[in-house]
Amino acid sequence: MPEQPTWALDVLGALDAGILLLDRHCRVLYWNNWMEQASTLTVREMLGHDLFDALPNLRESRLHIAVRDTLATGAPGVLSHTLNPMLFPLRLPDGRRMVHNVVIRPLPSHAQPAFSQSAHAQQAGSEARCLIQVTDVTASVNRERVLREQRDARYRAIVDTAPDAIVTTDTRGMVQWMNGTATRQFDYHPNELIGQNVAVLLGDDAPDWVAMAEHSGPAESGGPEAATQPVELSGRRRDGSHIDLELSMARWESEGRSFITGILRDITERRRTREELRTSALAMRQLAEQTKATLDALPAFIAVLDRSGRIVSVNRAWAEAGPETTFLGQGCIVGDDYLDHCGRGETADPRADSVMEGLRTLLSEGGPPVSAEYVTNNQHWYRCLAAPMPAGPFGGTVLMHIDVTEIKSMEAALRKLVGQKSTLLREVNHRVKNSLQLVSSLLTLQTLSLPDEGMRVHFQDARSRIEAIARVHNRLYQADQFQTIEFGTYLNELCEDLARASGGDSMCDIVVRSDVIDLPIDHAAPLGLIANELITNAVKHRGNGPARVTVTFRRAADQLALTVSDRGPGLPSNFDIRKSRSLGMRLISSLAGQIRASVDIDTTPQGTTFRIELPVPDAVPLLETSSTEEIEG
Repeated sequence: MPEQPTWALDVLGALDAGILLLDRHCRVLYWNNWMEQASTLTVREMLGHDLFDALPNLRESRLHIAVRDTLATGAPGVLSHTLNPMLFPLRLPDGRRMVHNVVIRPLPSHAQPAFSQSAHAQQAGSEARCLIQVTDVTASVNRERVLREQRDARYRAIVDTAPDAIVTTDTRGMVQWMNGTATRQFDYHPNELIGQNVAVLLGDDAPDWVAMAEHSGPAESGGPEAATQPVELSGRRRDGSHIDLELSMARWESEGRSFITGILRDITERRRTREELRTSALAMRQLAEQTKATLDALPAFIAVLDRSGRIVSVNRAWAEAGPETTFLGQGCIVGDDYLDHCGRGETADPRADSVMEGLRTLLSEGGPPVSAEYVTNNQHWYRCLAAPMPAGPFGGTVLMHIDVTEIKSMEAALRKLVGQKSTLLREVNHRVKNSLQLVSSLLTLQTLSLPDEGMRVHFQDARSRIEAIARVHNRLYQADQFQTIEFGTYLNELCEDLARASGGDSMCDIVVRSDVIDLPIDHAAPLGLIANELITNAVKHRGNGPARVTVTFRRAADQLALTVSDRGPGLPSNFDIRKSRSLGMRLISSLAGQIRASVDIDTTPQGTTFRIELPVPDAVPLLETSSTEEIEG
């Protein structure tokens, strides 16, 4: 081989990489300046020496095996810093350890090295040799580390602020990292669980963390393994309380290590809401079933119509209606147009047409419920009720036909009974009035036969009282109502009769002022007797001139007041009606007690005023009366 130029040696020395040449016995044949500066081992210390004797730490490394393989087979080898960090004891100028890659290449056995640094190397020119190249990758590794840390910082910032708890473990289930939400959710300090088994965060019934991760799907090319399907389980806080969780897991790898990341979402509220919805749905289903059962149990014929008038649902009575039932729409089934079906029918009562018209208006325009009665050809009465359903799923109408034939018959019978009772009551009042008038006439005859003037006065008073009661029954007989009378009209008639009996206008002047007030008979009769006594006393004790009597009957709020005033000589100043021996005064006091009335007396030398106050009686339900035509019919 021709001699190589000397500049080749200078080129190898100027390279920014370490160059070593080893013979088949791993003796160093060349050690360039870069290696001398990085390792602080001089050329003199290395040339001719076994590399692995000079650097014993390399004998147990992957470099020893790679060099032997290259010398034996001629195959090159690459040792990266990732799997074989810092093989050679190299340092940077600032003293830091150098991160480097190593490449081993074979040299052809027939080549004569131009850069041999020893005679021994020249003698071994025909032997197997290998070239070792050492490259400094510290800067690129540091750059990758900084970029990775920046990427991880952004990732951690995003993950740490996530609303769900995120926990990362190794393949043994030991916690490596957890975000802020996880520490708050489980009530642990940030670093308190690092190195602990993740089982402390899970309930006793939770499946194994690692086993669940192993069921994840196959990994995509170059990416992490697919996440598992979400699983619901129970978690455990630091204080031992339980929390409902939804767990999603994924396995992933970084720098040759495998990790498991789980997202633990708090679903306590969601599960509670779900249970409430399930309970509500069950309640709604039970309510719907109960409603259907209720509608099916009703004897009425019920159907639900949509906005177009088509039947969407019927109850059992409607569905099972036989030919003996002839209500409007009988025979319609779900899906039929109710309005079209009933429009073809005929009824014995034209009021059925108004039923259909009201139903059409209700479906098209809305409005209040429709209620009407109609009679069919076979003389069956039905009451039709239709009400809008704006909140229903169909937004239509619920329709009901009720057979009221029996009710109509009962109403007719009741009207007949009421008519008979009205006739009976009228006849009873007529007979009582006649009987009282007969007694009054007998007393009048008896009065005329009495020689004693004092006795005649007592008989006249008794006759006046009987006529006051007879006048009440006369009003009841003449009126349509048999439980109440209009008391103002009664007072006018009473005063007119008393004025005539007392000698007319020359003897007395009675003025009546009254509101229109209906009183029940059990109040009208006692109050009429009281008025009769007071007016009779005013006329009897009028003094020398004619009697001037004013009678008023007024209502104020829930009180009634009867006032009788005269201009006679008046009563003694110490007069007490409760101590009076007069039959009339005792009668007034007793009758006032019956109707819970109070009696106030205001007496002066110019006259006396009696004021009778009582509460308004409770309303009395009136009996329904029938016309003469109905009674005669």
